[in-house]
Amino acid sequence: MQDAFDIIIVGGGPAGLAAAEAAARGGARVAVLERQSEIGYPIHTSGGSWITDMQALGIPAHLYYPIYHITWLSPNRQLQLTYHDPVACVIDVRGVYQYLAGRAVQAGAALYLRSPVEGPILEEGRVVGVIARDHTGRTCRWSSQIVIDASGFSATIATKAGLHAGYRRYGYGAEYDYYAPNYNQDELYLIMGSQVAPSGYAWIFPRGNGRVRLGIGVLRPDTNADARTYLDTFTQRLPQLAPAFAGASPIEYHTGLFPSEGTTHSFVGNGFLTTGDAAGQGSTLVGEGIRFAIYSGQMAGRVAAAAIRAGDTSAQFLAQYEHEWRARFGRAMHIAYLINRRIAAYTDEQWDHSLDMLARLTPAQIAQALRSDFTPRLILGIARRNPILLRTASRKFLQMMLSQFGSKTSPLAEAPGP
Repeated sequence: MQDAFDIIIVGGGPAGLAAAEAAARGGARVAVLERQSEIGYPIHTSGGSWITDMQALGIPAHLYYPIYHITWLSPNRQLQLTYHDPVACVIDVRGVYQYLAGRAVQAGAALYLRSPVEGPILEEGRVVGVIARDHTGRTCRWSSQIVIDASGFSATIATKAGLHAGYRRYGYGAEYDYYAPNYNQDELYLIMGSQVAPSGYAWIFPRGNGRVRLGIGVLRPDTNADARTYLDTFTQRLPQLAPAFAGASPIEYHTGLFPSEGTTHSFVGNGFLTTGDAAGQGSTLVGEGIRFAIYSGQMAGRVAAAAIRAGDTSAQFLAQYEHEWRARFGRAMHIAYLINRRIAAYTDEQWDHSLDMLARLTPAQIAQALRSDFTPRLILGIARRNPILLRTASRKFLQMMLSQFGSKTSPLAEAPGP
């Protein structure tokens, strides 16, 4: 039996580290159990994010690379956007994770590396700790008043404690991080179509100093396509981009899984909470999870520390975290999921049509939609700039999205033309 902690956090990713910092600052005695030997390794994400969020989360500017130009490609269309004041960025994934680890340690949390968690300790339906191996391979029992499951896609505690059954629909991505001396570091690409990524998309994310991440993501079981095969043949499938990768060589190779079923039914149980990918809290629109994981981890850590102070670790008390999260992110994540289910089956012709519609929007509107910052004003603005949406089956889909804001009447009924 290891020393008892107030809170044990399973997983040293962005959600777990943010939860650790928040809980420790709330006065709790916190341990983070990370199965890898290094925080931020291996990398499972492309690192695309947004500058305003990095600033709000206190991430130093040297840990993210601003993007000035975004180019969208479909089989027969191209759309180029310029942001004189950049809004998007590509983060230094390992650097950001280790920075978050430093903040957690400074707040008083203890990190244990190479400590894979095998499952929860349950007593009368309550989670009272975890069973884990330590860095020498010994199996240990770690007791705690609360366990926070931040184990990512595997959802180690949530699945074994019966909170949910695990993910059956998910994004699978494969990515090379290149040193590419001929690649334009000001240009980010988002690429759709069956030739490069059936039921998914490809990305090219520059991150400064000659480095660029090229990746392919596909949705399972929507397609049986292997992202790795499409990645290895990318420049043959899209020869117009081959010159940008002339003389390039991969420095790193990444793969990752991303839950694509929307958020889980519940985030809490007696004695435990789930956060980040373990709760399906990322945006399924483009498979973006890091900033949401940090925000969610902070919420989970604050409520967990409050539960320790109150001496109440019941699911009813911990549900404050779920209420806060759903009030802030629930609507946007559900709309992102509705869009994801719709576009996952797009044909090449539909992708071309989508870029025609995007071309009618402002760069700011496109960025807001990509960021999953959905508002009635944005949805109506998209409809007004694409009046054909008001005369087709898409009208019903737009109305369904607007219904998420609780409107009893249809704003589309009075929506003017362009």
